[in-house]
Amino acid sequence: MKKFLAASLFGVMLVGPAWSQGLSQPDPSAPLFKQLPAEIREKGFIVSATTGRYPPFNFMKEDGKTLQGLSIELGEEMEKVLGVPVKNEIAESIASLITGLTSNRFDFILGVVADTPERQNVVDMVDWKRQGTAFLINPEDGTTMSSIDDACGLVVGIQKASFVEPIIQKQSELCVAAGKKPVTVQILNDQATLLLGLKSKRIQAVFSETVALAYQNSVNNNAYKVVPSGKNLLAELYQASATPRGSALTKVVMAAWQQLIDNGAYARLMTKWGIEDDMLPAPGLNLAKPNK
Repeated sequence: MKKFLAASLFGVMLVGPAWSQGLSQPDPSAPLFKQLPAEIREKGFIVSATTGRYPPFNFMKEDGKTLQGLSIELGEEMEKVLGVPVKNEIAESIASLITGLTSNRFDFILGVVADTPERQNVVDMVDWKRQGTAFLINPEDGTTMSSIDDACGLVVGIQKASFVEPIIQKQSELCVAAGKKPVTVQILNDQATLLLGLKSKRIQAVFSETVALAYQNSVNNNAYKVVPSGKNLLAELYQASATPRGSALTKVVMAAWQQLIDNGAYARLMTKWGIEDDMLPAPGLNLAKPNK
């Protein structure tokens, strides 16, 4: 993985919606405009949900008001093919992203959210990147790890409602079955809180998506160590956009991702943010399979 685009992380919450910095009004000549559901065409914009606290995908600039990150820039490219501006609404947590979508507060979640079979029961997952897992450890506290097998007996922090929870719980069961101490799992609200726990030595490792942890390490002068899990205890992992289950918007979002792949915007931005190793050759639909 290449060096990440440098930026600072600020623990600020956005008040109110944030408009994309791209398209300012509808463009009926855009390739996919006529395929959008009528209600989106009529209101003239599409509402996407984000937490605004998940770098390098979506996070705040220093002003505490302007969103930045890979998924924000991909949204600006998606506007060009959809023909409507993207209005980013802030959700408090990963869980509220999904509940907000199912309650029609948002039109879709551009991304990223982890594709899981459980989430597929309530929303459609339009997969646009591969996903790996890793640990972030603080060498100063004496913690050593080479893979997920070394998590036995450790205090591991994870984000609330994260896809990694069943993975670390399964590893804890494997630890006990092997006669070792279980993993003590602490669930915290966001990446910034997890990092504070690691700095203060209240937790010994953070378990999350590889790209997010590598980014956190890079903006902290590589003070920590990223340890890849080394094996996947679940089925192959993907990250996705989410749309209402069975909705007409699902096909449109699939087509939009394909256009970004075809016109080169996808590869350009994935490379800019140092995530080109996770690219998919084409978008997929509900690719995540049940646990092994």
